[in-house]
Amino acid sequence: MNPNLKPEERDLTKLVTYFKKRAEILIIENRLDDEYKQMLEVCDKLTEQLDMHAKNREEVRSERELLKGMIKDNAQCPKCFSNANLKVIGTEANEKGWKSNKYKCRRCNITFVWNAPNNPWDMIPYVENFISQMELKLKVARNSEESADTELESTSAALEQMKVNLEKLKPVVEASDLSLKELEEREIHMAEMVHKFRKHLMIEKIRMEN
Repeated sequence: MNPNLKPEERDLTKLVTYFKKRAEILIIENRLDDEYKQMLEVCDKLTEQLDMHAKNREEVRSERELLKGMIKDNAQCPKCFSNANLKVIGTEANEKGWKSNKYKCRRCNITFVWNAPNNPWDMIPYVENFISQMELKLKVARNSEESADTELESTSAALEQMKVNLEKLKPVVEASDLSLKELEEREIHMAEMVHKFRKHLMIEKIRMEN
């Protein structure tokens, strides 16, 4: 049995297996009419649908976990400026709703929330906001002529690279969100189908045993 099935899907699969075994016996005994033979075909199709759906559900969830793991915050303790003794102890959201990792430094015995998001969904607006602020500072710096041209150009080049990376990340996140939305829609449909068919098979099971 597919290990990725939900409990209610697993229960239905067990019921289908029972129904098929019982029906096959009745076929051998010539006690099963065409209606039940068609039911066996429906059972096969349903089992196949459930397996495919469970596989897709696991793929979507695995992809999102991988996507979440793409973001490495490179946190450092604000006291000893090291990451050697850090332990993630939770997450915390700021006023904008962006989630960041909360750490404990076992060396300094302090806890702190890192200043950058821990996931790509929040990282996108965070980086966009950072770029916007830096470009404004660059504009002010160029007008005031207080900073060296080489420093300004270096900062400008770094921002352009950040924009490039951002444009690569956005479609990946959008595709993942679309896959999740489609999965959630299928989940509703499959849940309804599982409920209805389980009810139907329970009735058929009673009929076959009488």
